[in-house]
Amino acid sequence: MTEKEKNVLEAVFSRRSIRRFKEGRDVEKEKITRLLEAGMAAPSACNLQPWEFIVVTDKDSLEKIRNSTESGKYNAPLAILICANTKNIPWEGNGWMIDCGAAAENMMIAAAAMELGSVWIGSHNEEKIRELFEIPGNIKLMNIVYFGYPEEAKPAGTRYDETAVYHDKYDPSRKRNMRTIDMLSDLSVKPVDL
Repeated sequence: MTEKEKNVLEAVFSRRSIRRFKEGRDVEKEKITRLLEAGMAAPSACNLQPWEFIVVTDKDSLEKIRNSTESGKYNAPLAILICANTKNIPWEGNGWMIDCGAAAENMMIAAAAMELGSVWIGSHNEEKIRELFEIPGNIKLMNIVYFGYPEEAKPAGTRYDETAVYHDKYDPSRKRNMRTIDMLSDLSVKPVDL
């Protein structure tokens, strides 16, 4: 394995959902810029790059975000709202979500490489978030990602499962041990933000 492969895979495998962040430790502006650069390096359909980002570091605004989520009430010092401006996308549908999802994942992997933690928040009061951050109706709101220095440590590792891999064609007769919502009973968080 090359050094480059090792570094990339280490960042990928160490990306975990972090829900407790160090108090009083802000994310440096340089790191915020690198997170955004990583997001904007994501692939997008026809290279249209529909993503737009709202960077939130103001403590009052962060508290308002926490109050607008059902289960994303974590103490992160940074939230990035990932939005899409779809005016130049010439087709119908939600393909922009794939583009923005790739941007979010790039940012979360970059965060792991910078020793930051992150967690994807998909459950939020969209109307309230739109109002708080003056997001126009023509701009789509994908999700919120919290970033910060982790207070908790989670082990890195792959979640590789050979039963999820098919070669050359799908085999419906093969059994797979899939995760279920019941597996989350030991967590103190609701499943919408895992």
